Amino acid sequence: MERYFSWFTESSFTLFSFPHLLTLFLVGSCIVGMFLFRKTLRNKLPNLVIRLMIAFLLLLSEISFHAWFAYYNEWSITTTLPLQLSSISLFLAIALVLTKNKTLFPITYFAGSASALLAMITPDLGPYAFPHFRFFHFFIAHGGILLTTWFMIIVEKAFPSYRSLWMSFAGLNIYVLLLFPLNLTLGSNYMFLMKEPESLTLISYLGPWPFYLLSLEVITIVVFHLLYFPFSFLLRRFLHSSPFNNREIRKRTL
Repeated sequence: MERYFSWFTESSFTLFSFPHLLTLFLVGSCIVGMFLFRKTLRNKLPNLVIRLMIAFLLLLSEISFHAWFAYYNEWSITTTLPLQLSSISLFLAIALVLTKNKTLFPITYFAGSASALLAMITPDLGPYAFPHFRFFHFFIAHGGILLTTWFMIIVEKAFPSYRSLWMSFAGLNIYVLLLFPLNLTLGSNYMFLMKEPESLTLISYLGPWPFYLLSLEVITIVVFHLLYFPFSFLLRRFLHSSPFNNREIRKRTL
């Protein structure tokens, strides 16, 4: 058991290795499964069970993460506070999947699922390769955020609006501006605002600090628009060919 939970390992995470690709495939398969069984999942009991399962896995992943750090006396306010975008998105996803409050959906979808997807494609896992605890924690946490947003889309029929895209982008930037002075005060690097991560990630290809922050702004806008594009197409289709009137369309968009 020690090797699965150890702090120091002799291995290292390999980008696009078989376990990495398999995990991405499994998360994608869960989303496809939601689509195939969407009518069943709209029934009260299956709906509740799936939502509780997702919330439980997300909460368990966060609690176990902090417990693991505390066990090795590595928990620190400079590295372990839940201030990374993934942690904020995780708590938003828990609230969203439990309450189905669709006002939480846009920021969770745009900021949460975008960051989760990019993180899963280029994980910052360093020496923690499969089957280490950190490998499972990382993909359960980020995969759970994706499952939450797509559950809301596929099962609960929540659509983002173009206005909510820019509101989410503005909210994310406000959070970043608030985090800058906190990083300076604590000597921390939350959201990699002060320096690039040590592991090879997307940020590694975007130039030195602070230029990669500007690159991330551009990438964020592009990714947000890519996430909105399918809904833009669907809305045009609904407006021109569906029996729903404009009022019904507005109810579905947030």
